[in-house]
Amino acid sequence: MEMKDFPGVEVRVGRVRIGQGVRIGAGTVIVADDLVLADGAVVGSGCDLRSAHLELGPGAQVGEGNRWLVADQAVLGAGTVVDAGADVVCRRWSVGDGSYIGHRLRVGAGASMEERSVVRIGCRCQIAPDVVVNPTEQVVIGDEVGISAQVAIWTHGYHAGHAVRDGHRAAFAGVEVGDRVWLGFRSVLLPGVRVGAGTVVAAMATVNRSLPAGVLAAGVPAQVKRALEPVALDVAARREAVAGLLEIWLERLRFKGAAVEPMDTGGAAGRWSVTAGTQRWEVAWRAADDGERPGVVELARREAGVAPVVFDFAEPLAVRGVLDDLGHDLRDHLRRATWLFPYEGNSRGLVPERFARLLR
Repeated sequence: MEMKDFPGVEVRVGRVRIGQGVRIGAGTVIVADDLVLADGAVVGSGCDLRSAHLELGPGAQVGEGNRWLVADQAVLGAGTVVDAGADVVCRRWSVGDGSYIGHRLRVGAGASMEERSVVRIGCRCQIAPDVVVNPTEQVVIGDEVGISAQVAIWTHGYHAGHAVRDGHRAAFAGVEVGDRVWLGFRSVLLPGVRVGAGTVVAAMATVNRSLPAGVLAAGVPAQVKRALEPVALDVAARREAVAGLLEIWLERLRFKGAAVEPMDTGGAAGRWSVTAGTQRWEVAWRAADDGERPGVVELARREAGVAPVVFDFAEPLAVRGVLDDLGHDLRDHLRRATWLFPYEGNSRGLVPERFARLLR
């Protein structure tokens, strides 16, 4: 593909590499020395993206109305989504594979055109809407981090009315968030803190000192309340959990307008026929008979030549096959229940018919 294939798009770039199936919405402006848009990348309408090196990985998506001013390098990994209305100003910005960033992300909120103004977000992160990241100093966010709505991360703090010469302090220091951390609603991280891997920061907490790994912290200022000591489910409990998740999912498919009919169920197995519009599947839950593994859920299309998709609940979680609409709906349902099946890109659920009809 070439830039002439995108009418209504203003492009001022030097070197360009564009893969197959790339889409760019009308009214978008792209300014870059190097532009790389891999296969299936999508840029929504009305965006203004500017960076010396701008790169979207395979299947990466930028929502409508994004505004990026990233001096050196802006990179989204494969399948990562930055939803509508993001406003990003910093020196370097990168997001790993398979992450989702909700509406109205703001990277800036202060002096962010600085030497150390760098933001690195890892793989498979889930970031809710209206998050603020101030990168006057470097901000590093690990893999599989969850950030709730209206969280704020600050790397500098001062007020001109409280001058250093009068004995007050100004804070300038980077922030680091470890792998698998969960930052609760409206929590705040202040300059210089590090949140250890696997830690949970409760809603409304203000973190002004670093937190160790694997704890629950809450309060203003945040204090460690207890250590987190999870115990992994054994095979029997894992099998029971999977069966419960599948039952809930099938009921939600009915709400979404799909016809779900049992073919045979009972004990550690079951089969259901699922019809959505003109598409039909057979869903099968098969518990392993060796006592060592929980089992698999199989989604088979009712047409010749289409290989089934298999969700294997043994560790490490694995999905085999190419996901279609129903497969993505199941993966999204499992993700929301914290079963994170690896697969390139984000999954979104089927839109319930009572909503979909109003969008036609």
